[in-house]
Formats: sequence, C-alpha cells, structure tokens
Amino acid sequence: MNLVRFENPYRTVNRNLVDDLFNNLLRNDYDENYLNDCNCKPATNILEKNDTFKIELQLPGFKKDDVQLNYHENILTVKVALPENNEEENKKEEEFKYERREFGVYNFERKFRVPKTVDGEKIEAHFENGILERVLPKKEKALEKEPVDIKIN
Repeated sequence: MNLVRFENPYRTVNRNLVDDLFNNLLRNDYDENYLNDCNCKPATNILEKNDTFKIELQLPGFKKDDVQLNYHENILTVKVALPENNEEENKKEEEFKYERREFGVYNFERKFRVPKTVDGEKIEAHFENGILERVLPKKEKALEKEPVDIKIN
C-alpha cells in the first residue's frame, strides 16, 4: 500500500495568494508611461430631478482653464488636453526621478449622450475644489405637469 500525501486545496491556494502578495510588494513593477497609456476616465455621478439633470466629474489636480466643454447634437463632451512639456514638470524631473507613481494629471475625453428633453442653450457649469458640476435643465414641454381636474358642465 502506497501512502499519498494529501494537501488541502484551500490551504495551497491561500498560501500562493499570500506569497504573491508579498512578492509583488517587494518587486518594483512601476512603468513610467502608465498614466499616459491608461485611458483613465474621471469618476462621474449623474443625478436627475424633475426639472434638471446634474453631472458631476471628479477632477483633482486640474485647473478650471484646463477643462473644455462642448455640446453638439445631444452630445456633451468634456475634454482635457494638457501641453506635453511643462516647465515646472521638467524642473521636478531634473531634481527627482519617480520610483513609483500612482497618480497624476492626464489627458482625457469623455462624451455623454444627453436626452432630447435637455435645453442645450441653458447648460451651466461650475468648477470648485476639483469637482466639475454641470446642470442641464429640461425643456418646458418635457417637464411633468400635475394632473388637472376637469369640470363637467
């Protein structure tokens, strides 16, 4: 009779996960072009009330002048195109070299299809504390009206 050693499969899986976790922490797998190639899009909240829609974008690290808004044929576009070489960035790179970089500012473009009930000429935008807030009012004829009682003569 041969004895075969039995290993609990859950124990080996857990051991492998823990080993991978600690090995990855010790290994430097940073890629300097990660932020340029990540196709990152900012976090977005979309809210609706009876008479308006509200779209909030989280844009930490950006300035109001960096953001471009456009509305055309029921498409609302938010775009950030930063210049390639910034003098401040070049000075920082001369002094320091990134060992690990997990955040930064980056270019992006995000498009939102807007319902036809939105009045495109009355769209407002506010930028404060890294949050871009756009208010999209609905057209008058799209608003729900309360039922009217009709008297019978």
